Parts: sequence; structure tokens; C-alpha cells
Amino acid sequence: MLACLALVAALSVNTTTDEIPALTAEIEAQARELAIETRLTPELLTQIDHFSNDTARLSRLLQGAGVRQDMPCLFRGIAKDARARATEFIAASNQTERDAAFMNLRVLMDDAALMAPLAATAAQDAAQDAQGDFAQR
Repeated sequence: MLACLALVAALSVNTTTDEIPALTAEIEAQARELAIETRLTPELLTQIDHFSNDTARLSRLLQGAGVRQDMPCLFRGIAKDARARATEFIAASNQTERDAAFMNLRVLMDDAALMAPLAATAAQDAAQDAQGDFAQR
């Protein structure tokens, strides 16, 4: 019975980690696109919202895959910060404030683009660790 439960747990981790590489690649691409934006448009705010939703989803997937707390927490923070950048754009009442919001967005997106591939690697490592634990039982 315990072996069966361990097998189910290992399979669910694999299913979760199977989604992560594609999602991290998508997040990296989104971050690179958002980092070069220079105009405030409704589409930009929508893109930021999609990015935030994707990074929050990645955080949950990483946690479900057994990745240590730092990486899921980091992407949860990126999701929250992306929403804050959108709020910053909405609140900007002059060009100086908009320029500052764009700079803050660029910094966040540069960080996200750098961290996304590391998240995929962390998930792969966690999956290998989980398989090793299963094999030892």
C-alpha cells in the first residue's frame, strides 16, 4: 500500500514537472518582451496581468514539484511585483512617473528572464531527487 502511494506521488511530481519547462520558457519570453516596452497601452497592462498569472502558476507548480521554498517564493514575489508595476502605471500622472514605472518594469522583467531557466533546472533536480528517494524505498 505504501509503495503504491509513493508511486502515485512520484507520478504526480513528474506530471507537474512536465509542465514547468514550457511555462518557464514562456515566462522568459514574456519577460523579454515586456522589458523592451516603451508605451503605456491597455495591451501592456493586459500583458503584465498574463505574466503575473503565469508566474504565480509557476510558483505553485514549483512548490508541487518539491522545489525548495526559495524558488517558489521568488516567483510568487515576481507575480506580486508585476501587479504592483501595473498599478504604478495606472497611478502615474506625468511622464516622469511613467518613466520610473517603465524602469521598474524593466528591472523586474530582467530578473524574471534570468530566473526562469533556473526554475526549470530546479524542478528537474527536484524530480530526480524524488525518483532517487522512490528507488531507495
